[in-house]
Order: sequence, then structure tokens, then C-alpha cells
Amino acid sequence: MEMEGKMHSERLRSAHIDPSPSAPPLPTTQEFQCLEGSHYHTANGTCCRKCHEGFKLKEDCTKNGDNSLCVSCEEGRTYREKSNYANTCLRCTLCVDNEEVFSKCKKSKNTVCRCKKGFYQNRINSGTRECLTCKTCGPGERATQLCKEESDTVCECKDFYFRDKKSNKTCLSCKICELTADCQQECSSGTHPTPNDDGKSEDTGWGVWYPYLLAAFGCVCVLLLVVVGIMGVLVVRRKPKRSNSFPSAEITSQVSETSTRRLIQEDPENVLNQCIPSCSPVCECEQELLSKLPDCVPKEIKISELIYSVLDQVPPRHMKELVRSLGVSDIVIERAENDHLRDTKEAQYQMLRVWAKGSAQGGVLARPLLYHLLDKLKDMDLGRTAEELETKYGDQ
Repeated sequence: MEMEGKMHSERLRSAHIDPSPSAPPLPTTQEFQCLEGSHYHTANGTCCRKCHEGFKLKEDCTKNGDNSLCVSCEEGRTYREKSNYANTCLRCTLCVDNEEVFSKCKKSKNTVCRCKKGFYQNRINSGTRECLTCKTCGPGERATQLCKEESDTVCECKDFYFRDKKSNKTCLSCKICELTADCQQECSSGTHPTPNDDGKSEDTGWGVWYPYLLAAFGCVCVLLLVVVGIMGVLVVRRKPKRSNSFPSAEITSQVSETSTRRLIQEDPENVLNQCIPSCSPVCECEQELLSKLPDCVPKEIKISELIYSVLDQVPPRHMKELVRSLGVSDIVIERAENDHLRDTKEAQYQMLRVWAKGSAQGGVLARPLLYHLLDKLKDMDLGRTAEELETKYGDQ
């Protein structure tokens, strides 16, 4: 019995020292991994999670991996831009002279300042900056780069100017290039004026005249466009040539020249002999020649006949517009309407009669007035009416 008891005790001891290999090992505090960046070690070695941006640490955690006790920064006064375990928040930056607030301070972001208009930011070192006044280009200079937030204005000498090497700030005119050697290189190119023997500057290239030539060319182009436009308007508004008038005049001229040339070339006695046999009191040869010539005398236009033709062709609703365009005053129009309230056609007749009588002689209309009437009808989109009147009363 005693022997069996000892064997049982050894069996139990052996089982405690060599446990089953399938059982996992127990975790220990030393084996916990503290993640760098999101966690930190406390003084007693505990690994705690950091506070988020905009918060500060108030109390460490008590267990590995737990969140620390954090409190918020004061909005608009203090901030923290990154995760941290600091006990205090940073004070917001105040914009100084020549600066203005670009974005206000928040608990998670500091104030952003920028230079006011007319100033640029000069970086003294990595953490110190100042706002300086933008440079203004002086006489004889022009800006090649405008003043920006972090860069000053960059100036260079204008054309026909050079930098004075003594001051290195002033640009002098190339006209005084002969007085100093500083300008020889800058003013010696073909686009700069060079001095002549009298000490006066003269141009050695087209560079000086190029802006003036360009301006003159532009003016000439504009002038040509204006002239072409005016000519185009005149061509469009000019009344068409009378097909019956000019050919007849041309034929008359040709026949007259032919007859004159023939009479000059032939012997006067032969011409007289040709006429005598067939002549009685008047030479029939001359009558025959004259009968072949066209009648160049234009047909008379009776005012009353023309007015009634106009009244028949022009719609009544366009009549007032027509007489006004012909120069008849509103007083005359109203008087004609009042005198003939019941007869509209008679009233319109009187309106046109006032227009026609303006330059008429013995009841005959002056031919320029007819052309004026035809032009006004065409302007009113009554071209067909104008053609019919021109066919009837135009040059025959």
C-alpha cells in the first residue's frame, strides 16, 4: 500500500512539470508589443494609446493598450496638430504687422497668416519669416516678374536703357552711352540707339521704328476697311441703271458720230447731189436719217396719273409710311385726313400731291422725284411695285 501511494505521487508530479503539448502558453506583460506612433510608454512601463490631434493628455492608462484620458484644446486659443501625450496645448499664433489671417486657428490646426497686398514673405530661417514691401520698378525699368506671396518684384532695364554699374539700381538711357563704358555691351545691339559724331543718338536698326510701323499699318488697315464698307453701302443703296435710258443715249451718240464722220469724209457736192433728186422743199435724206435716231426726250409724267397709279399699287396700310419717307410732314398728313374723313383714297391723294408739287412744273412731275419714289418703295420691300412703276414711267 505504501509503495502504491509513492508511485501515485510521482505520477502526479510528473504531470505538473511536463504539461500537455497541445495547451497554448499563457501571455505575459513582457510579451505585449507597444506600437510606435499611436502608443507611448508611461513612467511605470505601461503602453498607452496617444491622444488625438486637438487633445492633450490628462491621465495615463492603467492597462497595456488602453486609451489614455484626454481633454480637448480650447477652440481658437490653443491647438495640437498631431497625436500626442503632452500635458498642454500650444498657443495659437497671432498675425503681426503687415500680415493678415488666411485661416483661423482651430483646436487641431494653428493660425495661418499671409502677407498683406503689396508685401511678400521673406524667410529668415526655418521658423522665422517677415513680410517686406514689394519693390517698385524705377525710371527706365520694367517688371519681368510681379510681386508674389514669397517672391519680390523682379525688374530689368527697358529697351534703349542700361544698368548703371556704380549704383546697380538705376537704368540710364542709351542716349548718354558715349559718356560711360558701362553701356557698350547693352546698347551696342542693332535694336538700341547709338550715338553719332554730334553726340546725338540715332537708330542702327529697325527695332526703334518697329512699334511705329506696326501702329501705322494697323491704321491703314482700319482706314481701308472703312472705305470698303462705305463703298459697299453706296453700291447697295444706289438705284439700278435705267435699261431704256442709257442704251438710247449711247445709240444716239454712235449714230451722231457715224453721221458726222461720214459727212466729213465724203465730198460735200456728192452729199448734196444725193439729196437733191429725192428732195422737195426739205431734204428727205435728212428726214430719213433723223427718223432712224431714237427719241431721247423722256416722256412727261403727269402728276395726277402717277399718283393714282401709286394708290392702285401700294397697299393702304403702307401709305403713311411711304409719304413720311418722301418728306411729307405729319401736319400735312393730319390735315389731309381731317379734310377727307370719309374718303381715305382722296386723303392719300392729297398727301402725295403735296410731295409731287414740291418741284413740279405745269402739272408734270420732275423725273428725280420719280427715282426718289422708286428707291423708297424698294426700301419698304415693295420692289414689285417699284418695277411696275419704273416700267410704266421710266425712261422710254
